[in-house]
Amino acid sequence: MKAILLARVSTEEQKEAGNSLPAQVFRLEKYIERNEKLTLEKEFTFDESAYKEDRHKFDEVIEFIENQKEVIALCCDKVDRLMRDFLVGLPRIEKLRREGKIELHFPSDNLVLHKNSPATDLFHFNIAVSLSQYYSNAISDNVKRALEQKLRSGEWTGQPHIGYINTLENEKKGFALDPERAYLVRKIFELYATGNYSVKTLRDEITKLGLRSRNGKILSPSMVHKILKDKFYIGIMTSKGREYPHNYPTIVPKDVFERVQGILASFQKKTVKYAAKPFVLRGM
Repeated sequence: MKAILLARVSTEEQKEAGNSLPAQVFRLEKYIERNEKLTLEKEFTFDESAYKEDRHKFDEVIEFIENQKEVIALCCDKVDRLMRDFLVGLPRIEKLRREGKIELHFPSDNLVLHKNSPATDLFHFNIAVSLSQYYSNAISDNVKRALEQKLRSGEWTGQPHIGYINTLENEKKGFALDPERAYLVRKIFELYATGNYSVKTLRDEITKLGLRSRNGKILSPSMVHKILKDKFYIGIMTSKGREYPHNYPTIVPKDVFERVQGILASFQKKTVKYAAKPFVLRGM
């Protein structure tokens, strides 16, 4: 019987706890060598801690099995190396098992599933998937709590906003003002606060002054509008609708920011009849 080998790690801790990809591959290769019925056909290995393409690669495994004309043995070190969710992947695997197109081998769990597996083996498999899903959910909860605590402590957990750069102080990640772009971000607010610019003409003007995105691209009008609405520049972070004060230097004075918000709000209230008025006279 042709066998395919699947090895997966999802956290750095798993790499250091005897579950590294080489360790899994070694155990599975030895298992296949000992099993006279099996012949290694293909290996699939992926590191979710480095890449976020696990679903795409998992689909490759399933598609390879579906394209075979004979029964395939899918060998995975443990159940939790194969899946951690009843809804993602499991229905397709279970369909192949019931149709007799696949055998599931989990050497470290001492479990082999096939078309005619007894209820006790299927029960053990379902329990293992449930425990794996619980473990995955618990990790997710811990990450959410850690991020929430960082926000409460005034630490931003995402990429730096335009006008800021990453820094390391005492081996701790932080943000500092970007010496090349911070003053241009402030200029955006100061120019718009005069009431003499639309978002589009403001974008054109700030482009002439040299402001670009982190990728070196010209800012779109929507990006300029987003900057004008962003409270991060006056010391307030926003995450999932909640606001937190941050510990980083501010770029825009609060009175200038509020003046800009007033101008933006005034345009949102205007009806179509104002569209024909000269820009500098709108709202009067």
